[in-house]
Amino acid sequence: MSTFRYQTIASLLIERIQSGVYPSHHKLPSIRQLSHELAVSKGTIIRCYEYLEDEGWITAKEKSGFFPVYDPSPNTSSLIDAKQLAQLQPRTVDNKSMAIDIVRSAGQMGQIPFGSANPCATFPAVRQLYQALKKQVQIEQQQLENNILSNYQVPPGDPILGQQLSLHLAEKDIQSLPEEIVITNGTQAAITLALQVTTKEDDIVLIESPCFYGILQCLQALNRQVVEIPQCSEGGPDLILLEAALTTGQKQQWPIKAILLQPTVNNPTGRTMPLAHRKKLLQLANQYDIVVIEDDVFADLHYQHKETKPIPLKAMDTENRVLYCSSISKTLTPKLRIGWILAGRWHEACEHLQFVSKMGLPSHTQRALGNWLATGKMNRHLRLIRRSYQQRGENLQETLKQYWPENIEYTPPSGGYLAWVKLPEDSNALDLYQDAQAKNISTTPGPLFSCQGHYGQYIRLNFAMFQNQPEYLKAMAYLGHMISDAAS
Repeated sequence: MSTFRYQTIASLLIERIQSGVYPSHHKLPSIRQLSHELAVSKGTIIRCYEYLEDEGWITAKEKSGFFPVYDPSPNTSSLIDAKQLAQLQPRTVDNKSMAIDIVRSAGQMGQIPFGSANPCATFPAVRQLYQALKKQVQIEQQQLENNILSNYQVPPGDPILGQQLSLHLAEKDIQSLPEEIVITNGTQAAITLALQVTTKEDDIVLIESPCFYGILQCLQALNRQVVEIPQCSEGGPDLILLEAALTTGQKQQWPIKAILLQPTVNNPTGRTMPLAHRKKLLQLANQYDIVVIEDDVFADLHYQHKETKPIPLKAMDTENRVLYCSSISKTLTPKLRIGWILAGRWHEACEHLQFVSKMGLPSHTQRALGNWLATGKMNRHLRLIRRSYQQRGENLQETLKQYWPENIEYTPPSGGYLAWVKLPEDSNALDLYQDAQAKNISTTPGPLFSCQGHYGQYIRLNFAMFQNQPEYLKAMAYLGHMISDAAS
């Protein structure tokens, strides 16, 4: 790695200080506490604190410990330099060309599927769901034979599915009535609905960067402008830059309308936004009257879900300004295309738009999913796949150490099955993508995750199926060889 461990931890602590997690008048965690929290040696924490003291971020008080020195200015933009401020200018998105090829290639026979973010579909629950679907088709076929009149499944959707999703959301501390949940054609459709009812053409949406390329393409199709806010190392957008964008936007009359983010198990980075940062973001949204669109599609795959369950923004929303979007695409299968949106004050607008644009979605898939969820097997399934994906991520990490250059940068994700890897200096992720395609190995190059073409040294890998199969190991060795050759 290109940085020492103590420097990485120092960056983490600086972000906590800047965001108010460690206020200036509060004592920092002790060396023992921080060593235990971050699973590093006491010596590493001591070196980190020495470094922060040398850089002027903290001060030591005899027999009392360490305290932040940082004193945030009321003018947030003064905390960032001119180059950072220039990056906050609204931009249009131009990100069409490669994404559909990556998604299409994942379904090709003989392809090593490191590219598209599809889940593993070999778990028992997926087979059970298709059995429920087969049974539902038989029921509807019998209805046809009995001359029962067919009808549209109009929004919000199947009542049994709505009831089961209401119970599922309650486990996340999100209280909703079944009829308040609008069924959509996956998370992407839910986010599209959210953008359509809360923003209009040429409005500006704040997004975190890197950002899932499907979201960028959706914003492009809707002719929205974007401001990219870099993620902090812990997860979630950099709140100093986000507040600067909001402040600058007000001064320059930018019509900033929404913040769109994926706070839990972000795609592509795998990071999860800390609780204190979530509270601060909602505070800013309330202060500036900004809509928040929450993409929670990977949240059920957070590895520490039971012990340190991330709280959705929607569950913390006191002003009903968060539109909550999710689906079964990452936990069960993307093929059934079932998602949902809990839109709060925009519910009627979403329901109407869904009706006039779609007339509803297939009834048999919704009823089959509702019936399967009613069996109570979902939580057991989630426990199984979280363990499996975490183990497969560990397999991938060991393979990276074995076959890839030492100077890559990789931090294991907080959940899910996606790895965000920084390649050595002078590497080109687009070139690697093209070369790997020639060998039937799919990857996702980093520039797809930015409307400004950032992340040219990054690639995203899908390890959902990675169990040290010989063909997968051979593919990883080949990628490592190409990366080493390109960097030499």
